[in-house]
Amino acid sequence: MRNAITLVIPLCGLVIAACDAGGATGTHHGNTGGAGGLGAGGSLFTTTGTDGVGGGIIDPGPICNPCTDFPKAPIFDTVGAPPPANAPALFGDASSSSGSGGPCLIEPPIGALFPRNWVRPRFRFTAPAGQNLFEIRVHADLETNDLVVYTTNPQWTMPKDLWVALAAHVVDLPITITVRSLDMNAPGKPLLGSTGAVTIAPVVADGTMVYWAAVGEQPADAWLAGFAVGDESVITALQVDQVKQAGKKDQGGNPKGDGSVTCIGCHTSTPDGEAVVFTDHWPWSNAIASIKKDTVGQVPTYVTPGGQETMNQPWLGAASFSKKHFAPGDRIYVTSYGRNSDQIWDGSTVSDQPASRLAWINLETSAPAGPTSAAGLIAAKGTAWGILDRTGDPSGAMLPSWSHDGEHIVYVSTSAGKDGRVGVGAADLYTIPYNNRAGGPATPVPGAADPAYNEYYPSYSPDDAFIAFNRIPSGQDMYYNSSSEVYVIPAAGGTPTRLAANDAPACTGIKSPGITNSWAKWSPEISPSGGKTYYWIIFSSTRDGYTIQKKPAGKASQLYMTGIVVENGKITTFPGVYLWNQPTDTSNNTPAWDVFQIPQVPPPK
Repeated sequence: MRNAITLVIPLCGLVIAACDAGGATGTHHGNTGGAGGLGAGGSLFTTTGTDGVGGGIIDPGPICNPCTDFPKAPIFDTVGAPPPANAPALFGDASSSSGSGGPCLIEPPIGALFPRNWVRPRFRFTAPAGQNLFEIRVHADLETNDLVVYTTNPQWTMPKDLWVALAAHVVDLPITITVRSLDMNAPGKPLLGSTGAVTIAPVVADGTMVYWAAVGEQPADAWLAGFAVGDESVITALQVDQVKQAGKKDQGGNPKGDGSVTCIGCHTSTPDGEAVVFTDHWPWSNAIASIKKDTVGQVPTYVTPGGQETMNQPWLGAASFSKKHFAPGDRIYVTSYGRNSDQIWDGSTVSDQPASRLAWINLETSAPAGPTSAAGLIAAKGTAWGILDRTGDPSGAMLPSWSHDGEHIVYVSTSAGKDGRVGVGAADLYTIPYNNRAGGPATPVPGAADPAYNEYYPSYSPDDAFIAFNRIPSGQDMYYNSSSEVYVIPAAGGTPTRLAANDAPACTGIKSPGITNSWAKWSPEISPSGGKTYYWIIFSSTRDGYTIQKKPAGKASQLYMTGIVVENGKITTFPGVYLWNQPTDTSNNTPAWDVFQIPQVPPPK
């Protein structure tokens, strides 16, 4: 376990922790090219474009069988106390042990699937009492030698050159990891710890990840951080004081109260990856800001003053875009709308979000005429914004995800909405047609509208074939619920599949439900290879042991990645891989994996 940190999730954070980051916005097929940030992380692949974004072509080098990527001699870790020179003799041959009970491998989890261009693996394990010398052994049948490492530390990271070579040559084949330990002060036969295989997929992952990071309750204590696939550190992508768009003028309960934005919540990418739309502090209006290197915080030029005012209405929720409706003359996003559209907000009353509806918002509208005209906003209904029909669904609507083909919207049908998040009550997934801003009949998603469960936080896969979502027993509080687990289901409905990534390694004794697996977002591409289709998901979980010492009580989240493989209709899922490049002194929530055009992330210092 890690040391506890003191962390207050602010009111803004209360919303963010339960808000959906919207659906992925771009659809990319194949495992080369595309706009995504593959090149920012290292020499395993080539890059195109600027700011480290684009590219993604593996350079496999010469084919080898057998391969000599691993050195013949063992590696002696130089971090911390040096292992003794006779460590190989102390451990004996690879089969020597006095039985089980050795180190529990946390990273990478046995059974994990890695994209070929992922960040090099880190080996992290918990040590049994009294054990102070460790052997890590990595075996692949194609390799002439095993990679053998001796260390006195419960953590070791594979050198990048070894990872590049391994990912180039040993693909779609088992790579067996074995960890053993002993007591240097009383050597005997080593204890055998975790052992099993991981696999490197024959495809890469595309895109860039932007997530909400928090260390406290002030605006400066929460921000958006980001990194590309393969990066070994993160950057600050957007801070509150960089946002140029004004917040809601009559903010009432907002402690700042001067009309400036005070929170970056529930963020989602615009389909070009150049900006994020997010939810501000009370009374939960939306705002937009660039995350590009030279224009961070600015309002994109296509957003008109009327568009800014339209999205600056109170009681809006998380936004979702579709690439099919993001072009000049058709720059639309959908969100939840938590008040009576026939009334002008008086600046103080709370929302009627238990009866929230789904709305579309036009970022290019020429109406309303006045930038602060509340009456003008009402008059502009149908031009600047409007309500999507949901015939047949009497409940409220929250947290939409818009399909990439622009045809459908999946959302949470619930009357438990409050202040942009979902609370206590029933919740199921429904879909409606977009139908050129009109909406239409609301249809429950078979298998994700089960009265025995609450299903929420939906997200379409990049090919619109699947929906990822959270599930808990029915009637519970959906806000940051420790019982939440991530499932996927065919978009048309069917039998939901529980992700193996919900579970921590069995040897840790950490169980799910109970570790707040949540907010699953897909990578922005699918990758077909050998008759299989590879998908990647990022999500948050509290399994790593940080605790929040102030309200709300609970644990702080960290980010994990997992793979999903579909072959002949069969879905195979894999354990979750910890993203070790993320800072460990922040609570990391609501990740989005998209085509964010953030600046190139520098290597760690």
